[in-house]
Amino acid sequence: MYKFIGPLFLILISAGLFFSYIDPTYQKIGGLQEKEKQYNEALNKSKELRMIRDQLLSKYNTFSAEDVNNLEKLLPDNVDNVRLIMEIDNLASKYGVVIRKADIAKSLPDDEKETLGPKIGDFDSITLDFLIEAPYANFTQFLNDLTNGLRMVDVANLSFQSSELDFYKYRLGVRTYWLK
Repeated sequence: MYKFIGPLFLILISAGLFFSYIDPTYQKIGGLQEKEKQYNEALNKSKELRMIRDQLLSKYNTFSAEDVNNLEKLLPDNVDNVRLIMEIDNLASKYGVVIRKADIAKSLPDDEKETLGPKIGDFDSITLDFLIEAPYANFTQFLNDLTNGLRMVDVANLSFQSSELDFYKYRLGVRTYWLK
C-alpha cells in the first residue's frame, strides 16, 4: 500500500504545483511575449516614421526661406482674422478704397448647407464680409489684387448700390482658407 501512496502523493503535489504556480507563470510569460511583439512592431514603425520624417525634412530644407514664407502666406496653418483684415485694409488704402465695416460670417455658406455627411479635408474656411465705398475703377483694381494676391481668397458674394457719382457702395464677401 505504501508503494502506491508515495507516487500518488508526488503526482498530487506536482499537479497542485502545476496549477498553482507553473500554469499562471506560463500565462504571464505568454502575455509578456505578446506585449514584446507589439512593442517591437511599434519600434519598427517609429523607425520607418523617422526615416520618412528625415526625408521630408531634407526636402523642406531645400526650399528657400522666402518660398516657405510665401507658402505659409498662401495657406496658413491657422486663421488670424485680425491680420487678414489688416492686410485687406492695407491693400484697400493702396487704391483709395474705404472699408466701412468688416464682419466674420457666422452661418455656413449656401454651397456647404446642402452637403451631406461630415466635412472631409485638411483645410477649413471662413467668410469675411466687408462694406466698401470706392469708385468703380479703384474697386476693380482692388478686387483684382485681392483675388490674385498671395493669400488664397475666393469671392463668395458681391453686391453693390449705385449712386449719381462715380462712388459706389459694395458688399463684398470673401472666403479664405487655412490648414487644420
